[in-house]
Order: sequence, then structure tokens, then C-alpha cells
Amino acid sequence: MNTPTIVASSDAAAAARFVDVFAAADFAGDVGPRMTCTEVDALAGMHRAVGADTAANTWVTAHAAEDHEGDDHHQA
Repeated sequence: MNTPTIVASSDAAAAARFVDVFAAADFAGDVGPRMTCTEVDALAGMHRAVGADTAANTWVTAHAAEDHEGDDHHQA
């Protein structure tokens, strides 16, 4: 396994850009329902890892809106 070299300033900039691009509620609403539970959990996990909990919850909620019974995020 390759271990990347971490450069704090460029990592922070990349994380901020990631959140800027993927935190939009309308984007989450369009794409989230089409993602698998595993995919949305991974995306939400990245948001949480950089402190963007609201964005993470937005993606999970958008995904859950059209999740089917028996799926991880299904809301009865």
C-alpha cells in the first residue's frame, strides 16, 4: 500500500474545496438518491472527517428520501 505524503496547507485547501463542491443541498438532492448506501456513507464520512457534519447529514438525508425498505437509511 502506498502511503501519501501529507502537506498540511495543500490538504486543508483540498478539503475546503471538496466541501465547497459537495456540500450543496440541491446537488445532494439530485445525486444522493441515486447512490448506494455504501457510496453515500463514504461521502458522508469524508465530510465528517473534515468537520462538515451538516453536509454529511444533508447527503444521508437526501439519499434516505428514496431508500427502499430494508436498505440501511430507509425511513419508515
